[in-house]
Amino acid sequence: MLTRRDLIIKWSVYGGAALLLVLLYTLTLRDAVFFGVHLFLPPLLVGIVASVEDTRSGMIFALVFGVLCDLSQPGTFPCVYTLAFTCAAISCSYLARSVLQPGPLCSVAVALLTFLHVDALNMLALRLRDHAAFLPMASVALREMLFSCVLLLICHPVLMFLHRRLTL
Repeated sequence: MLTRRDLIIKWSVYGGAALLLVLLYTLTLRDAVFFGVHLFLPPLLVGIVASVEDTRSGMIFALVFGVLCDLSQPGTFPCVYTLAFTCAAISCSYLARSVLQPGPLCSVAVALLTFLHVDALNMLALRLRDHAAFLPMASVALREMLFSCVLLLICHPVLMFLHRRLTL
């Protein structure tokens, strides 16, 4: 059991690492376009943290990170990232507890699951608003998922190192 001080340090380090990774991404790859899609880092961070931490803690991290993303990035509707990340964190946590053990394969699976939640809400909002076609939206979502998973080469080792160092 971690003390209150240890928990504050743990989540401050996770938050600082997430902000540092987002800053590094913003300075280097934010404007990179691969096959018509931009890379997107936040779902990877939420998925990995939710898979290695307990369900409640991962959900709170996802909720806070979603609020920060909603405040800093435009979405298809207000609170899209808050809703998607919170639901995805619960799903990722249960997937990591019952099906896969935390590791590279689990990180890929939870990243794809988190992207699925975000893209499903975005596609639903666009479908209700503009009556857009499903196949073009699914194509963009699939390409975004696949190319963004390349960022796992950086995110997974960093977050797993932090998890090992911060967990008793």
